[in-house]
Amino acid sequence: MCFGKGSEVTACRICGNLEGNTPYIARELHLGLGEEFEYFECALCGCLQIHEIPLDLSKYYPDNYYSYEPAAPTVEFSRQGLGGYKQRLVLSLLTKYYFGNKSALGNWLAKRSALSRDYPLWVRQQRLDLKLNARSSILDVGCGKGRALLDLRAYGFTDLIGIDPFLEADVFYDNGVKVYKKSVDELDQQFDFIMLHHSFEHMPDQLPTLAKLRDLLKPNGYLLLRVPVVNSYQWRKYGLHWAGLDAPRHLYLHTRKSLECLAGQAGFRIAEVVFDSDGFTDWASKQYLAGISLLDPRSYGISPSASIFSPEDIEDFAAQAAELNAKGEADCAGFYLRHE
Repeated sequence: MCFGKGSEVTACRICGNLEGNTPYIARELHLGLGEEFEYFECALCGCLQIHEIPLDLSKYYPDNYYSYEPAAPTVEFSRQGLGGYKQRLVLSLLTKYYFGNKSALGNWLAKRSALSRDYPLWVRQQRLDLKLNARSSILDVGCGKGRALLDLRAYGFTDLIGIDPFLEADVFYDNGVKVYKKSVDELDQQFDFIMLHHSFEHMPDQLPTLAKLRDLLKPNGYLLLRVPVVNSYQWRKYGLHWAGLDAPRHLYLHTRKSLECLAGQAGFRIAEVVFDSDGFTDWASKQYLAGISLLDPRSYGISPSASIFSPEDIEDFAAQAAELNAKGEADCAGFYLRHE
């Protein structure tokens, strides 16, 4: 691949390496602004990071940015309503299996019940005993309006809190889910489980943030970081048109090696990695190559019928993502970090 060269790079902010780092010039493609930003890829840990963090990132998060759209559960049984004692019992057993202690009955249901398909890959593919129950305290950091929390509420969890400093105001749902306009530095209580769904890559202070999250996590608890992964098939294929790059919003694009380095410095270890790409970055990257932003009227995300893709194309992207997930070569992954 041929990339534009940026100016002389600084030391990697993850591992401190100064030697052999590769500079790039990336453009803002999500909104179609086309502004250029300098990035560099660390030769030691592989982290791709922005050279200089913009002083004001707010202009790149407009009011219609997807994270701040009204939230609703994405699980099918929640949208349609879950009726009947047997269905509720199966849901309870599946939730205990995925989030609590593994059991033979839960494993059997996970393989055979249609309800299991309403749990995302980051839940279904992890093999850990998270030891969570309906009353466990769960925090979602950088949660937008709280869509992931609403899904967890549908699974049966009741103590759910989200924070996002860029919200206009706090959001309180009738089902008890609470989302606050706060940053992690404003919290002092501890939680049984903390999750960040594609928000960590937006955070400037990686190590201080991760260290603070460790303080907020109870001993032996787990922290989930779902992030784009740079040492992936999609990065190699699309290069600077890779939708996972998302300059300048994504300040850090990690590899497993760079996250291992960062986690160790913060007092965590990586206990599990689940690859969970869904095909989005493939069609979005191909749109970028065709000069179509995500907000363009021709974008598949705006008008599927006006897009350059057929329904079969979208199915192919999803199928390819599933294959890459199985091989560990996909561009999105969930890293479960254990509080040591």
